[in-house]
Amino acid sequence: MTLSGIILIVFSGAVYASAATSIHDFHYIYGCYEYGEVRVDVLVDDEVAAYADFSKDEVVFAIPHLPQSVPRLKKEAYALAKASIAHCHSVLSKARKADPGAPIRQDAPDISIYSRYEGEDGVVNTLFCLANHFYPPSINFTWTKNGVEVTEGVSNLRYRHNGDGTFHRISTLSFTPREGDVHSCSVEHPSLHRPLARSWELKERQSSVSPAAGFFGVSLVLCLMGIGAGAFLFTKQPN
Repeated sequence: MTLSGIILIVFSGAVYASAATSIHDFHYIYGCYEYGEVRVDVLVDDEVAAYADFSKDEVVFAIPHLPQSVPRLKKEAYALAKASIAHCHSVLSKARKADPGAPIRQDAPDISIYSRYEGEDGVVNTLFCLANHFYPPSINFTWTKNGVEVTEGVSNLRYRHNGDGTFHRISTLSFTPREGDVHSCSVEHPSLHRPLARSWELKERQSSVSPAAGFFGVSLVLCLMGIGAGAFLFTKQPN
């Protein structure tokens, strides 16, 4: 048994009226982890429809066009989310006592960095730093430019579930690339002995003329020069 956290799930069916009545899967998930992260999510058909934001003391709805009655329940939904935290920590504490020697699960993240658009000197762009397949959901991003930490233009998206029980998360950086600048994203996670980092910089633009085309062009110019010289000498010959 690997002790890392407890996730409790409640399932119930919900019927939505539309052009044709259909039934959707409704999941209410709450979980707590050894490293402090607490999640309370509402999923509809495996998509996050709402989640508790404990930093703002509210439930945030992630889908548009909600029925009018749903937003009115935000206070009750947040009170339920807060109650879920206490219950989850209680269950986790009992699990620790039941098997105190159980190892804590830790999966190290995979890191990748990429830009929204092809890099161009002086043109505003966005960098994405993806941390994937990690567990538990406790991860920190740090952006640097030429070795100096950057905080302006940084945004961290929410943790998202993977099908295998791990998580992924994206951090973004809005910036203006300049030739010679190196932007880096480093990630800290409990499973890592030291941060993982990936870097991005402008790629040198390749010439649009291929070597073969260049050789052909030079050959053509030399040929024309030879023809021109021959014509000039021919006209200069005495009659």
